[in-house]
Amino acid sequence: MRHWIPMLVLACALAAPAAANAQQPDNAELAALYDADQQARSDRTNIDWNRVANEDAERRARVLALMREGTVRSAEDHFRAAMVFQHGSTLADYRIAHALATLASALDPDRVNYRWLIAASWDRMMTAQLQPQWYGTQFQASDTGMFLYPVAEGAVDDAERARMGTPSLAEARTNLAKMAASTGQPVRPDPPTIEALRRERAAGAEAR
Repeated sequence: MRHWIPMLVLACALAAPAAANAQQPDNAELAALYDADQQARSDRTNIDWNRVANEDAERRARVLALMREGTVRSAEDHFRAAMVFQHGSTLADYRIAHALATLASALDPDRVNYRWLIAASWDRMMTAQLQPQWYGTQFQASDTGMFLYPVAEGAVDDAERARMGTPSLAEARTNLAKMAASTGQPVRPDPPTIEALRRERAAGAEAR
């Protein structure tokens, strides 16, 4: 299985060789931005998501500035920057997250959490385009509860999921109840198909 690798990865790779970047010290400001991103989500049952969304946008803007300054260098820098963009709101954000996670893994191939973020950002790109996800990392919620976003079950197998550091598809389905409980939501009793989600999106667009 081969991923589409956004042009940002190629540009970064050309600008800073992996061997040199692997030895770079971590960016302290980027570490603080990452910590703030994680802290904002630490209590999932009591979050002001409007406030978090505004703070997320500010963090993404600062990460972009650090990238332009050439101070995102180490593998961990790229992973942290990727996670900030993983919590974005647009397909463009998720593409940047995927590119940065891919580069982080290229700089340090042994880190399973880097591979996990490659998979999770790929899944998020799929959901943003109303396509089935591949790995089963993405959950969504509606008025009737949380559900596992539809999966293209033949896209990758559980061996590939294990290599990328994600649970098996059966484990993802089992984890749904835990994920829902952590956010104070029920499990949706009638999870939608991808076709149903597309119809919902189309109906919402027509209503606007």
